[in-house]
Amino acid sequence: MSWPDTSTICRTVGKHALGDSPRRGSWYSQPVAWLGIAVFAASIAGCIWLIVAGARFDEARLPVSHRVFGVPAQQPTRPPSP
Repeated sequence: MSWPDTSTICRTVGKHALGDSPRRGSWYSQPVAWLGIAVFAASIAGCIWLIVAGARFDEARLPVSHRVFGVPAQQPTRPPSP
């Protein structure tokens, strides 16, 4: 037994309520796909902008002579060579 070609929206045989376009279910006709692409592109652009903005400004040295978070603030002095 085979069922007639019907739509889940419009139960008439051979008629589709939203048109007969084969592209209806394609990914590029889905708004949520475009929203995801836009959010992804904006996050990549934001990352690039932060890298460029961070490269423009040189970090100032800390005015301390001790360790900050376990990292020495200055290079260690070398012992005099004999």
